[in-house]
Amino acid sequence: MVCRESELERALGNLQRVDLVVTDSQVFAYVSERVAPDVPLTSFSMLLARQKGDFKQLLAGAERIKSLSDGSRSLMLEGCPHNHTHEDIGRVKLPGVLQKKTGKNLRFDYFSGYDFPDDLSGYDMAIQCGSCMINRREIQSRLEKMREAGMAVTNYGIALAFGAGILERASRIFAVRPFTTDQNEAADTNR
Repeated sequence: MVCRESELERALGNLQRVDLVVTDSQVFAYVSERVAPDVPLTSFSMLLARQKGDFKQLLAGAERIKSLSDGSRSLMLEGCPHNHTHEDIGRVKLPGVLQKKTGKNLRFDYFSGYDFPDDLSGYDMAIQCGSCMINRREIQSRLEKMREAGMAVTNYGIALAFGAGILERASRIFAVRPFTTDQNEAADTNR
């Protein structure tokens, strides 16, 4: 069943059993409050992270958010060169969530499409979009470059789940624990 967030409670009431809820990451908190805690919940962005990336690396990268400080610089990697609006997830919503969660004044630099910086040394972390418009090979290449640079990386959905305080719940279906501290383990085991 597919529904809008405004139709969620009615949709849940019409179903006898719910095996999984997959939501847009932007409404994680809203959906989590309305879906019973025993019902698995994740997002499209997290499913794409699992499909195309190194999920453990991306999940472990969210831990870096905890240690960002005033002036920390985040590399925002947007897969599509879309028109930006006042509700843009990568340029408005996610930066707002991260600044609210950390209580810090953070800096964000944006690269769209297949653009990727040559020098990663000035960044504290990277946040990759869901990557619906970028192929798996490109995502794997980016993750490898960041791994080699010792740079933490996560994805939009994982970062938004962290911001909503539901990262453990949202990652539970993938049978991995959030905040794996051993980056080498994350690099060795993709799935």
